[in-house]
Amino acid sequence: MEDFFNECIKKEWLITSNVITSEQAEELKTAVAFCNAYQNYFLINELTLPIEQIWQNIDYFSTRLPKLDTLRFTDLEQGMWEFYVPKNAPDEHYQEASSENSVRARNPELDICSGSVAIDFGTSSTVVAIRQDGRDELLRIGMQANDFNRHEIHENDFENPTVLEFLDIQQLLSDWHSESYRPLVDWNTVHCSHEARTRFRNNDTAPDIVGSVFARLKQWALRGADEARVRVIDQKHQYEYEFSPLTEYNPVKGRAIQLGESYPALDPIELYAWFLGMNINWRERGIFLKYYMTFPVAYPNEVKQKILASFRRGLQRSLPDSLLYGERFGEFSVQELASEPAAFAAAALRTLNIEPTEEGVAYAVFDFGGGTTDFDYGIYREPDDEEYDAGFDDVIEHFGSSGDKFLGGENLLENMAYLVFKDNQDECRKKNIAFTKPIDAFNFVGSERLVAQTQSAYTNTTLLMSKLRPLWERGQIDEYDSGKVILALLNREGVEVDCEIIINQEELISYLEERILQGLIGFATAMKSSFDKQQGKMPEVVHVLLGGNSSRSRIVQGFLDLLENEGSKRLGDLFDKEFNKIFDYNDDLQRWEIHPVMESHFDNLFKPNTKTGVALGLLKIAPGESLKVINHANQANGDNSFQFYVGSHRRDKFVAGIKRGDSYGEWKELGRIRQGIFPLLYTTHAQAEIDESMMRGTSGLREQNLDFSGSDNQGKTVFARIISPNRIEIGLAKGMEQEIQTVCQIDLKL
Repeated sequence: MEDFFNECIKKEWLITSNVITSEQAEELKTAVAFCNAYQNYFLINELTLPIEQIWQNIDYFSTRLPKLDTLRFTDLEQGMWEFYVPKNAPDEHYQEASSENSVRARNPELDICSGSVAIDFGTSSTVVAIRQDGRDELLRIGMQANDFNRHEIHENDFENPTVLEFLDIQQLLSDWHSESYRPLVDWNTVHCSHEARTRFRNNDTAPDIVGSVFARLKQWALRGADEARVRVIDQKHQYEYEFSPLTEYNPVKGRAIQLGESYPALDPIELYAWFLGMNINWRERGIFLKYYMTFPVAYPNEVKQKILASFRRGLQRSLPDSLLYGERFGEFSVQELASEPAAFAAAALRTLNIEPTEEGVAYAVFDFGGGTTDFDYGIYREPDDEEYDAGFDDVIEHFGSSGDKFLGGENLLENMAYLVFKDNQDECRKKNIAFTKPIDAFNFVGSERLVAQTQSAYTNTTLLMSKLRPLWERGQIDEYDSGKVILALLNREGVEVDCEIIINQEELISYLEERILQGLIGFATAMKSSFDKQQGKMPEVVHVLLGGNSSRSRIVQGFLDLLENEGSKRLGDLFDKEFNKIFDYNDDLQRWEIHPVMESHFDNLFKPNTKTGVALGLLKIAPGESLKVINHANQANGDNSFQFYVGSHRRDKFVAGIKRGDSYGEWKELGRIRQGIFPLLYTTHAQAEIDESMMRGTSGLREQNLDFSGSDNQGKTVFARIISPNRIEIGLAKGMEQEIQTVCQIDLKL
């Protein structure tokens, strides 16, 4: 026992005195004997443990997948990938180990599955769907071992939180770079998905836990190199780590990944993808080589390519390295297949038993997620003769994809926290508390000393968001009827300080109603614009499909007349009033049929619901399936349609020269230079589509002065053309008939 306690002291373990039973004492002696034997094996090279006992935890160690059964090592139909030596593998790559027991090696190529994997990488949660032998399956990621044994499975088990929790970053970095494939990352250094979120929500008032959690992976991918870096502080050593901006670092197809100096140090999206891959390519399930992903409609192609590169590395590193020398390794691929709302439509139309017609059934998707809200419009029709002969049973043609970049559940929570901090600015000044500002929010008078881009400010915002979550998800915070809460926040020195925070629930609910109404108006406006442009008129009937967990919000349901109570009637009447402003009597639209949110059924948890529909829809349009998707919105370079309205102002009102969905590469007139300056205004709000009443200073309307001082530019007109979903090129000319001189390119940032 003395050796055991000396080892504990050496490892800086905390030892406390406790009274234990004789039975517990015997268990402790057994544990000590095991530790001593384990130490002898690795440090003195005396084999005292059966090799099965050493390897049985290989999956559990990194991912908490179940421990291996003894038969895995000896059964004729099983065996270990790790013990298989390919014929063409370099001799130095494998080492010979002696053992009294024989372990059966298994060629990983025998376990390659022909099915496809669909990944819906979401802001709040990620869904992984697999199709094998014509059946769809959803996976749970980051569960505890006993979770796999419980009889009851909940539908939200398959909504895998997009969260990482860092416990020991320095050890993680060492483990992560120790091997290219299946590195022995210790679960005790980093938690993923369900376990990470559970610990976060159970400790959402503990700054040390909150500060170690990275919960905005998808939003982080949108950050530019010139924007503030994201930092986390691990729990074990309070080690602060700063993440470098996301880069496009693709593995070479068909070649093994090499961890050289240029390899990204720690890409959180790659790490998250690796955890997904370790669960997907579990030895009890098989190995998959074909992966399909989907993205929001507003994502620029360059951001999508960076995320795809991260997933290619992470998923590839989850494969057994003995597969690298086989012929089939070159089949591995990760590619984008469709936009999120288009994939959702593929699942929802069939699930809701909406039958295609020869002329086409019109549909509109309102996909209200955690980070963004995506809109998609199209028709669902029968195949023509050529398409039928090609093997297709039905066809989706979608066009006019657009959305609201900042209308998402997590973004709403962040804005709610910002409003609460604003209401409590005196308390924040007194306690020296800082917090973050949402991208789509305005500064307020006196915010200079309160808003910061620091780890403590980020932690404070996250702590308050956790307290406000019930208000967003359930409509009230019962425990705060008094309107006050004591919250431990971090001051600018990183010290915990108790703060009395006043929460005005009525103000926050009013904000939610106003913001969601704005999103629904944008949805209806974009619908009219899309059908008018594509088909020349509105169809008589449009089927509205609600996607994303945020569509379950009672506020959304109320606006769409899906609830029967007085409060919902008020919201419904309010939206009807705005709806009638958009669609006049000349429109052919007679009704839009709003389908209730799709829910799972306990007898079939793999049936598409409002969240899992995107991933399951991707499987329905994967190569080889009979549903054809035609995308009229994408540009020739693979980018999505332009998402902004761009122009200038007259009489302090916004006038758009370029509109959402306009063609790439065409010069459009924006206005004249005024005394050497041109005020460039832009927004994503659909209000700019229907009238010119959007005033300067409106939330979401950005303004940037372009300096064209100099005699050469006197009397010239400013033109612009679209070159990507969020970038324009500026040109000058005396008039449209003159040659336009290119001046610069501008990234449109909100």
